[in-house]
Amino acid sequence: MFTKIWSLLDWLYFYCSNLSYVNRQEKNIFRVKLITYRGKSLCLSNGAFIHPNDVLLKIHLHNSLLMKEMVNIKNDIKRAFYVYSRVETSLPGLAVFISRHPKKDIIRGVIGITLLSRGVSRLGFEVKDITNPYYKKLKQLYMKPMFILCYLDKKKFWKNKNLIPKILVLSKEQLLNKYL
Repeated sequence: MFTKIWSLLDWLYFYCSNLSYVNRQEKNIFRVKLITYRGKSLCLSNGAFIHPNDVLLKIHLHNSLLMKEMVNIKNDIKRAFYVYSRVETSLPGLAVFISRHPKKDIIRGVIGITLLSRGVSRLGFEVKDITNPYYKKLKQLYMKPMFILCYLDKKKFWKNKNLIPKILVLSKEQLLNKYL
């Protein structure tokens, strides 16, 4: 029952958000859309900068697909490793998607907002704080309940004060060099 409701909400979100699949046939975990970056300038470790008005590819995890795939995983740590693994195996497809995109020359990188930021540096992402307190609270208001629904030990995660949304960013050059 829960997965059917989740799938319906996910379907509505997908169409209302104007997302595109990276590669639906290969069950790539990312869905994306082009955005114009509106935050403060970000300096990345490779010396690249993301400035306001730069074009970025915003990444969204396909949460309902993940939920269906993880239905038989009964351990939260194994679920976390599963999500990490799915992201890792989907990044080459994201690199191909960008390399073939009609606007590939103006895309500066990829960006996402997540509560799951531990270990992402091994994938190439850099973690940045959300500086706008209202935007951070808004993201936390809808992401925390969604995150808790995905985990089995709900009491533990509901009390977790460290569930703070973070920005994940990866320059296009880093993505293409590492995964293409």
